[in-house]
Amino acid sequence: MRRGMMLVVGLVMLMTVNAFCMNIDVMMPVLEKAKGGIKTMFSSINKDLSDAARKLSRVDFEGEEARRILNGLSGGRDYVVDCAIIDTAGKMVVVEPQEYRKYEGEDVSRQVHIAELLKTKRPILSGVFLSVEGIEVVDFIYPVFSDKGEFLGGVSMLVRQQALTGDIIAPLVRDVPCKAWVMQKDGLIIYDPDPNQIGRDIFTDDFFRPFEDLISFSETVSRATDGAGSYDFYAKGLEDKTVVKKYAAWDTVSLYGTQWRIVVMEVDRPAIVIKDPDRSKK
Repeated sequence: MRRGMMLVVGLVMLMTVNAFCMNIDVMMPVLEKAKGGIKTMFSSINKDLSDAARKLSRVDFEGEEARRILNGLSGGRDYVVDCAIIDTAGKMVVVEPQEYRKYEGEDVSRQVHIAELLKTKRPILSGVFLSVEGIEVVDFIYPVFSDKGEFLGGVSMLVRQQALTGDIIAPLVRDVPCKAWVMQKDGLIIYDPDPNQIGRDIFTDDFFRPFEDLISFSETVSRATDGAGSYDFYAKGLEDKTVVKKYAAWDTVSLYGTQWRIVVMEVDRPAIVIKDPDRSKK
């Protein structure tokens, strides 16, 4: 009896290892392309912000040339909300495009990343926050210095983070049995194919509380820049509340010291069905 039980356990473990290896082979190309795409996007934004900061250092912040520079930053980028010049007091002195000019003069000095810019005078990629425009965004902001090295403020690009990441990831997973999500190190979900999960914090949101396996997995993701593992969660978000085992791998992209974790999971392989946590409470 014991030998039979050990054989069953061994077979289950072998099947799990084999399935995991097969999943990794499918997921890694997607993960590498997603990382490369976001990294390229970060590099492009950094270059354009750096160029804009250099140009702004030589013009009147409130002149038409400054507005032209800001409009050039946002042009062709559907994920950009607006671009702004922040002065040394933390006020938005110029905002473009035109529909957002009504926010000129707003004091944003209490926003964590603006306070950090004014203190460190270094480029910053913020965490997700609610902007004065009333939108959940991230801010790419670059310091502006005069030719003499005097700190003049910063040039800001507000970005819809789910749009930026989604534009890159969605085409990569369209024809493969994989899905991907992106989170901040603190557990806040930046992007997910299920829009109901975007903006939720895996570690604090009641929505995730029944899924201890997912929370544990995400804690590991938060600590390590890359790796692989598995967790239990809904098969297809809120569309299908059957809870299944998901195999996942993750990697990291970073800019200005801020890190985003990209997690790719395989979802269409036959999975181990686990009881629905909602039903288990009844």
